[in-house]
Amino acid sequence: MVDATHAETDGGSSDRSVDETPVEKAGLHTRDAKISASFDQYLPKAWRNDDFRPINALIDYILALVEKHQQPSDGFRNREIPTGSIDATRFLAVLRENQQYQWIFDQFWIPPTFRGGDATQRDEKITNVLSMYMPIWTQDDFVPTKTFVHLVLALLEQCQRHVDGLRNTRMSLDAVDARRFRRNLIERRGFQWVFDEYWVPLHDIYGPYFKSGNPDPVGVHDAAATLAEIVTAGSMQTPDPFDTLFRDEGACAALIDRRPDLQALLKVANDTKDYSAVNAYPAIQRTENKDKLQRRLQEIRPLLAAFIEEREPFGSWTPAQDPTVKCHPDVLSHIQSLRIPDIGQPAVLIDRLGRFSEEERLEKRVEGIFTKGAKTFLVNTSGTGKTRLSFEGLCRHWGMYFTLARDTNALGSRDTSNIQLSGLPPLPPSHSLDYWKILDENIRAVDQEFSTVLLGRLLIFHLYSEIIQSFGIVEEHKKRWLLFQLRPSLTGDPKYSSSDVFSEICLNGDGLTQEEIDDWIAVLFAKLRKIYGSEFHLFYVLDEAQNETYSLLEEAIRALGAKSPSDELSFVVAGTDIPTFGFTNAPFAASLRWSSDTGGFDDEAEHRRYVSRFLTPLYVASPAGQMFLNRMWAWGRGRHRVTDAILKALLRDGFQTPHRLLTDFIERTATYRPTDYSDDEEPFRNPIDVNLGKFPDITDIETDLVRSQIQEIAFHYLASSQTPPPFPGDPTELVNAGIGRFADKNMTEIAMNEPLPMIQNAQVFCRRQLENSVSASTPSWLENSYAVLTKTQYDATPRSLAAFLAFYLARAFEEESKLSRIFSFHRDKVPTWADQKVELVGLVKAGGRLAPYDGSGSLLTSASTLNEVDSWLNGLEGAHTPFCLTHTSDPDLLFTLRLPDGTSIRVIVRAVVTDTILKRASLRKIAGQLEDDRLLRNEGEDSALHSNVVAKVLEGTGENNRPSHVLRVVASFPSQTHINTLNSPPKGSFIANLNTGTFKKLTSKIPASDILEQIVKNVTAHTSGTRKRPAESSVSEPPPRSPKSPRLDSEHPKSRPDPGQAALGFKLEIAASALV
Repeated sequence: MVDATHAETDGGSSDRSVDETPVEKAGLHTRDAKISASFDQYLPKAWRNDDFRPINALIDYILALVEKHQQPSDGFRNREIPTGSIDATRFLAVLRENQQYQWIFDQFWIPPTFRGGDATQRDEKITNVLSMYMPIWTQDDFVPTKTFVHLVLALLEQCQRHVDGLRNTRMSLDAVDARRFRRNLIERRGFQWVFDEYWVPLHDIYGPYFKSGNPDPVGVHDAAATLAEIVTAGSMQTPDPFDTLFRDEGACAALIDRRPDLQALLKVANDTKDYSAVNAYPAIQRTENKDKLQRRLQEIRPLLAAFIEEREPFGSWTPAQDPTVKCHPDVLSHIQSLRIPDIGQPAVLIDRLGRFSEEERLEKRVEGIFTKGAKTFLVNTSGTGKTRLSFEGLCRHWGMYFTLARDTNALGSRDTSNIQLSGLPPLPPSHSLDYWKILDENIRAVDQEFSTVLLGRLLIFHLYSEIIQSFGIVEEHKKRWLLFQLRPSLTGDPKYSSSDVFSEICLNGDGLTQEEIDDWIAVLFAKLRKIYGSEFHLFYVLDEAQNETYSLLEEAIRALGAKSPSDELSFVVAGTDIPTFGFTNAPFAASLRWSSDTGGFDDEAEHRRYVSRFLTPLYVASPAGQMFLNRMWAWGRGRHRVTDAILKALLRDGFQTPHRLLTDFIERTATYRPTDYSDDEEPFRNPIDVNLGKFPDITDIETDLVRSQIQEIAFHYLASSQTPPPFPGDPTELVNAGIGRFADKNMTEIAMNEPLPMIQNAQVFCRRQLENSVSASTPSWLENSYAVLTKTQYDATPRSLAAFLAFYLARAFEEESKLSRIFSFHRDKVPTWADQKVELVGLVKAGGRLAPYDGSGSLLTSASTLNEVDSWLNGLEGAHTPFCLTHTSDPDLLFTLRLPDGTSIRVIVRAVVTDTILKRASLRKIAGQLEDDRLLRNEGEDSALHSNVVAKVLEGTGENNRPSHVLRVVASFPSQTHINTLNSPPKGSFIANLNTGTFKKLTSKIPASDILEQIVKNVTAHTSGTRKRPAESSVSEPPPRSPKSPRLDSEHPKSRPDPGQAALGFKLEIAASALV
């Protein structure tokens, strides 16, 4: 529940007369009128917008207003309806329809039974009500929410007498730890401790006030005006005793809103004509620490004004700054014309900042992320452009840019990343007597740190706002404020030219008490509201938000949000691996939105335009330039950071050796030296560090499922240049690991088409062969790749084996053209054509002829739907491959062979991964699944389409009406299947097993370098594509994990944060590498 005094002030009731009839004597009509008057200011602002989604915090506010004005006969809030369970949408609808509030009392209040009595009776009465909740609160898995704290404090407030005091203004409801509060309730049962901790006595200060019999203090407006006069009058004294921050009414009103006791003091002072208590009020006094901060701000003012007026705050980067770079004059002139910001290196990240507004697609993306009233979590893998999108949003919205870990660009203040919480004491077990004490101390420490950071930002922002107000505020000032936050140093004074102004202000603010910090923050918001008007709104951007647990992030959001007006604040939280489960029960969960709308370089034409801008027109028009653009697309597509890193290195090199530099970049990043281009470029005159940091490979990843998926992707690209189809389970760990990236805005489609991480991982499977000469004892690439996964709980997948089989069979039919050498037929049914020569064929085009596979192009179409299998059978464009891997959960490999007489053989191969020889029952079951009525069977598919596709498979593709044959094959690895284990072959079918001897013989002769080059060829040939996750999700909700998917490390009980530890028992370890 919102404190009633605060609620009335927030509601705009400052015009209420001091002489109003006390609520206890008011009629229902008068009461409802007062509530409506207080609430009317909120309805036009937000609640009448069609796109507004009411949240429980506003319901709390309404109920607080109602409770403030209720009659004794109305009772108090119903114990059966905690605020969190009220349907906010329905509540809003009723509120719109019925401006009278009796329905609220009828539905949400129960008649009063608690009035008067001593402390013992009072506690007994409260306990009786709360006993309904105790069975829930004692459950181990229950995490009490602020709603329950609201309930308890509401009951206490309802039952208190004046001598008990008023709720302490220093105690924010959001700062009350619900778990500790619950523990005390359970253990003590009495409630005097709550009054001792959360209430202050009244009789010393408010004696005259209560004796007057007037329950309402002086109006806020009058109190603020009086206080401003007192503080302003102090300037006539030497020295001035008061804090100059409180010389205007708005600042005083904000202070009084935070400190209702000050309002009461002014009432007493007006009545008694004695202002000594007001004059001595601590919050308005000057202190040495406050003066120190004010002096710093005055020193900064002229330097900040000069920064605002400077044409290019960062200056323009040029390679001429490096005497070792011999840049051609025309190239130097071109680079200078680009006007790339200079941060000691070319700042490509902020080049042409604000340009997204020039392109509708990019503008919509930014606005979709920067949504007022929401906390948007922008999640994607590293390097996908989250930071640039954050910058673009802050070019059009006022806001604060906080980075929890500065990367190699060194942009942003160190004030947030310098927060040192690793020294906090670790939490003891939850049953320990010290648990709640240490937890409370840790929360207070975090609150203090982030409050100091926020104060520093607001002080400089207010100073900035005062300066631009004198110029006339324009849209460009938002971008200029962002630029200052990205490089918060000021030239013109040695003291500030190399320092971080925000961090320096934070250091000077260390001497302030928490109360003084909170006072100043509230006052600064009031002053900013006065400058910018009623539409004032701030976005807090928290960048690099990934860390081991969600504890720090949750506390950062809570601490920053608690100090700022909720209706004037929104969050954008950007990171790579933000655990969605951690925020499900967070106090602000209702306002969360999840988005992965970062975009990427997925369009070749767009990528060429982007890169071409940095190159000289003469080079772009040359054959070498065109080849360079082709290579940049082949190797650098996907996430933005790869392309930008290459361009940054090219600029520093003065475009002397573009191809050599690109080749060197690929080699350092993926540990692979490409051979797709060689020319007579000169050697590097001055070696440029182009190392972006290596992508993670399978040996760096601990999650078994992800390791298995990476292996499957590598095998897929051995045979196909197509995007891999969706995996079963939850593939988002591929994004978290830095191997894949979300390609849509809803975290449902994953792009797996980036060459560098694929090539980095493919080499793991053949490292022994690449590092040593091949011998009889050297495992084949296939055997070595399987050995990589031997310690995981996930076996290599059948899709992996099937993809490799496509690669193997294409070679096998070149070297061993007799089927009997490649397959072993059942002894009771050996076809007459078993020893004939065959060739691998495929449809050239729709309705066209069968033609031999010439070794060029992709080998495999990996279908994700039955329709895609049908397209392959029909030879449609995009499916011109000799092999097709079906979409089924137990996939089959389909291909066609041609005999010398033109007769075709449709081959259906079932790949089985097994370490043991298949027993008869297992083999019979697998063979049965290859029979006509069970072929390509998936639950829930269109039966007519299924029948049609199966018919096409079985009919074959014989030409000139020649008959076709169907061959069914069981191919197992690493253990061989013996098809003769079956007593007899299926009726009417030819069936065989893979000849493992020939398989091992031929695969052992394939050099690992050939396999690697085949993967490189396919992954660099791929031009576009995404993969859709099995489970759809909305942008406003975190994507759910499939209940059938194997448990991921992040879901393991040992790795999921304990609810108590999640509050703040953690060690801060934000270690951001250059790439992931």
